[in-house]
Amino acid sequence: MCGIAGYHAFSNATGSAPDLNAALRAIAHRGPDDEGTFKHGLTALGHRRLRIIDTSAAGHQPFTDDGGRYTIAFNGEVFNFPELRAQLETKGHTFRSRTDTEVVLRLYREEGPGFLHRLNGFFALAIHDKETDELFLARDRFGVKPLHWCEHNGHLLFASEQRALLAMGLPFEVDPVSLRIFLTHYYVPAPHSMLKRAFKLQPGHALVANAQGARTYRWYDVEAAAAETGTTSDPAGRLRELLDDAVRLRLISDVPIGSFLSGGLDSSIIAALAMRHKPDLRTFSIGYTDRYYDETPFAEEMARHIGTDHCTFTLTSGDLAAAYEPMIAALDEPFADQSALPSYVLNQRTRAHVTVALSGDGADELFGGYRKHQAELRAAQPGIAERMALAGAPLWNMLPKSRNSAMGDRIRQLDRFARTAKLSAPERYLLLASWDDQLDARELVLEALANGEFDSRRAAITEPFNRFPAMEAMLWADLRTVLPDDMLHKVDVTSMAHGLEVRTPFLDRRVVELAFSLPAKARLRKGCGKAIVREAFGDLLPTTVLNRAKRGFEVPLTPMLKGPMRHLVESLCDAEQLRHSGLNPESVQRILARFNSADPGSSQATVHALIVFMAWWKKHVG
Repeated sequence: MCGIAGYHAFSNATGSAPDLNAALRAIAHRGPDDEGTFKHGLTALGHRRLRIIDTSAAGHQPFTDDGGRYTIAFNGEVFNFPELRAQLETKGHTFRSRTDTEVVLRLYREEGPGFLHRLNGFFALAIHDKETDELFLARDRFGVKPLHWCEHNGHLLFASEQRALLAMGLPFEVDPVSLRIFLTHYYVPAPHSMLKRAFKLQPGHALVANAQGARTYRWYDVEAAAAETGTTSDPAGRLRELLDDAVRLRLISDVPIGSFLSGGLDSSIIAALAMRHKPDLRTFSIGYTDRYYDETPFAEEMARHIGTDHCTFTLTSGDLAAAYEPMIAALDEPFADQSALPSYVLNQRTRAHVTVALSGDGADELFGGYRKHQAELRAAQPGIAERMALAGAPLWNMLPKSRNSAMGDRIRQLDRFARTAKLSAPERYLLLASWDDQLDARELVLEALANGEFDSRRAAITEPFNRFPAMEAMLWADLRTVLPDDMLHKVDVTSMAHGLEVRTPFLDRRVVELAFSLPAKARLRKGCGKAIVREAFGDLLPTTVLNRAKRGFEVPLTPMLKGPMRHLVESLCDAEQLRHSGLNPESVQRILARFNSADPGSSQATVHALIVFMAWWKKHVG
């Protein structure tokens, strides 16, 4: 796990070279162990290293092959590299390191860009061909690792983070359409970013830059791969077999490795499987002194059940408040999923014990584990409970709603169900995929925008609904957008802020392709999300964990924003700064009024999003 950056000049007539060293300084946190650069002709590659496999100097990057033609800057892990290395050795290859990076480079030399299909892992990579002076970039199948790029002053710039592009000269210019998307979903889906001229290479895509310019193309089609997956009479048994092997592969490491254990279904399964291959496994969880948000009793019960060496990090409101501004500073572009705060602290504290951690991320998107999936099933198959919820719509609308108490949150959920059940499936998905459904983000953006570009970007999110039944479409939309642009982005930014590598066994390509070869009804059912997962692994878990309802990575945000972080809320009253940033001061004040009312709904999430955006804007503009 590392950070990469670099550039390619489209001709010799371009201006001064971008500042690659400044770019590497901007992403130094991603690779605290080593730094290297490579320059030849029109291309330069830079690398910051976090040592995981072969911690010796032999793994220094950028890495050039023995013939001197190809050089790679690699971020990620390829878990089947020992098998691939053995195959290359039978063809006469000899190696000078024990790294997966060298295996990847030799495969490219042997097979060209098609080698990507041989890799089981996650990555963002750049390979330079000295003979043709061509640059090849690629991102892993599901978007575990990020790769940003832009064209500026006759150069193709690329990096693991957007801040490195800015360090190489990319102008800071906010895209107002992206701002509206962000204030709706709290992240900016690829291929766009918050900056007008910067893009994210999409999952499963590659980019080639040469004298003719730059072009991107898709190298991996998950739909085609899933369609080619053979049928099985025992999908639960096959899932168990594949996930167990995925965990085994992801335990390879030359540095200490552990596993997150929240007490939820997914992380518990990963920890239980990991214990079979690593009996001295250490597990880590985070909890709160506020019992409403605390789940550590479940994590500790699971740790006792499987016998791990478990560590619980219990946080006070002061601990969370102390981490709030550092977490925001760690964000590369505005990102307001509030679960990033506990994730940031968990990664920070876990890094004091291990350098690599397994997680259960990805299972909800593959197997239908979110509340929105159940809402879709209930809307499509209404029973007595659903009809009662619909009949109570006027009451839910009148009652105060909040995420910060059990009763207020339940009323909020009933109100949301009653309103979304009347919508079309794509409209329902978009509303369920937003945090604050009382917000019209168009009012917050000062610049008058035509709806066309905003609508087309949202239509890209719901494109699967044009081709699949509603429940299938939800899962495809989650895999394409929510997973890489929200969940995996959160994991990457909060873990790499502390130099911690997080591995996700549920996103082994074999597991994903199996999941999407099955119809939705085989993966979840009404009243039981991730039904196939529970069937496959139920014998590994105590009943309290197996039968627990899904709960997100909740955080007591409102008490923080009304208490120790109040000064950040008050900073949103600076009308001049708001206007300069592109926000409408009057609309912001209406959000703050709702936040301070007796019926705040989910307004604290929007207040948080505004704080995040303004902190990012001030950092770059002042």
